[in-house]
Amino acid sequence: MMGLVGKFFKFDSFIYYFGIKFILNNHTWTRLKVSLVYITAPFTFLIAGLLCLYFFDKLKNIKSLLNVFFLWGFVVGSVVFASQGIIAALGAGEYNSPYYQNFAVVYAWLHMPDVIVYGFAVPFMALLVYFSVNYARLFLLFAFSYTKVNKLTRRRKYFMEVAILPFFIGALITSVVTFPMNIFVHGVYLMMIGLSLLIAWVALFYIEIMKDSVVKYKTLQTPNIVFLFLLIVLVTFVVVTWKGVYLSV
Repeated sequence: MMGLVGKFFKFDSFIYYFGIKFILNNHTWTRLKVSLVYITAPFTFLIAGLLCLYFFDKLKNIKSLLNVFFLWGFVVGSVVFASQGIIAALGAGEYNSPYYQNFAVVYAWLHMPDVIVYGFAVPFMALLVYFSVNYARLFLLFAFSYTKVNKLTRRRKYFMEVAILPFFIGALITSVVTFPMNIFVHGVYLMMIGLSLLIAWVALFYIEIMKDSVVKYKTLQTPNIVFLFLLIVLVTFVVVTWKGVYLSV
C-alpha cells in the first residue's frame, strides 16, 4: 500500500518483505507527501485488522477454521498499528535507527518536539491495552465446550492452549524464517503481541462468557486444507518479496 501511494506521487519503489525503498525519479518529497505515504502502512494494518474482526463477527457461528485466521488477523493488525505508534518514539529523528519508519518518519519531517512524540505514544499504549482486554473474550468463543471456560482456572488453561502457546510456536518459526531481516522491529512486534496476550490472560479474571455464546469448535482439533493453502500463500509472499519487487510508475 505504501508503494501504491508512492506511485500516485510518481515515485518508483522496491518493495521488500522487510521494508520499502523509494526512487524519487527527479521528484521531491514534501511534508504532505511524506505524511500520506508513511502513515499508509500502520493504517493499512489497522484497517486490515478491523476487516478481519468484521468477517470474524459475521462468520463466527459458521464452524470454519478460517474464523481463527480472521481472529489472528485482527490481533496482529491491531497490535502492529499500536506498536507503530509506540516505537515511533524510538525512531523519530534517528535516521539510522531500524525504528525510523512510518510514524517516526512523519514526526521527523514535521519537526515535532520530543515531548509531543512521546506524548503521542501514550494513547497508542492505551489502545493496545483496550484491544488486548477484548482479545480474551473472542478467543473464548472457540471453546470445544462450555465446561472449558466456565471457571477462571479453566479459562486461563484454555487461553494458554489456543492463544499463548500457538503464538510462541509461531513467533519462533517466524523469527527463524525471517532472521536477520529487520530483527529489531520484528522483535518489538513479537514482544507487543506477547504482551497483549498476557494482558488478555490476566483480563480473564474479569471476563465471563455465557453458555449460549460458546460456538463449540470441535473442528479446532482437526487438520484443515484451507490453513495449508493460506500458509503456502504467505510463504510464497515472503519468498517473492525477499529480493524485492519493483513497482514502477
